[in-house]
Amino acid sequence: MEVHAHTHTPRKKWTHYLWEFFMLFLAVTAGFFVENQREHMVEHRREKEFMVSLVEDLESDTAQFSRIRIYRLARLRNIDSTIIFFLDHPGESVPAAGYTLATKLFGHVSFFQNSGTLDQLKTSEGLRLIRERQVVDSIQSYDQQIKRLAFRDIHETNFMVEQTKVLQKLFDGRELLRLYADTTFDKKPPTPFALVKIEAQYVNEYLNGLKTFQFLVKVDMDLQTTIKEKAVQLIDLIKKEYHLN
Repeated sequence: MEVHAHTHTPRKKWTHYLWEFFMLFLAVTAGFFVENQREHMVEHRREKEFMVSLVEDLESDTAQFSRIRIYRLARLRNIDSTIIFFLDHPGESVPAAGYTLATKLFGHVSFFQNSGTLDQLKTSEGLRLIRERQVVDSIQSYDQQIKRLAFRDIHETNFMVEQTKVLQKLFDGRELLRLYADTTFDKKPPTPFALVKIEAQYVNEYLNGLKTFQFLVKVDMDLQTTIKEKAVQLIDLIKKEYHLN
């Protein structure tokens, strides 16, 4: 009868299991740390890309503000000239140059924000990527001022439309048709000294409207100047914080 000897594997000590658990915990923790760092690097890269793009949008905004300021200054000069013209011609008929001068006040140049980057930041919750609180506050302040400007811009445009309606009542339409109806590209426009009848009852309404219009243009121009300064300050802040120079 054979007797088989049984081989027994020595039992592992509890310290061995503790060491295995520690190594597993260390591996998981290291993996989590590496993944977390990778996500932070991706977010920081996206953050800087957003800031570079936002600076480009802001620089486009400031260039647009500069162009509109030139337009507004010309508009203010035209308003002054139109007011002086009617003050110098108090009669019931005025030179046709008055109507030509008044028509220069037609139209309006509005500001259209380059908001592509800012819209992305807001819709994708990208503002949370921005670590610098001062930059976030400045972006939100600029955005609020732009909304205020849009409201003012609509108000100014509507007033210009109403002022144009008064102008149409001021000048005798038959006289204008007589002077302008036959004017083509092949013929010279009517002489500025040709007289046109005006409705005296609308003169005061028109002149008072011009003064109000002048005030609105000045106020809105000052507002745009303030917003442009905010944009420039925001550009400088972003370039400083993100080392974009």
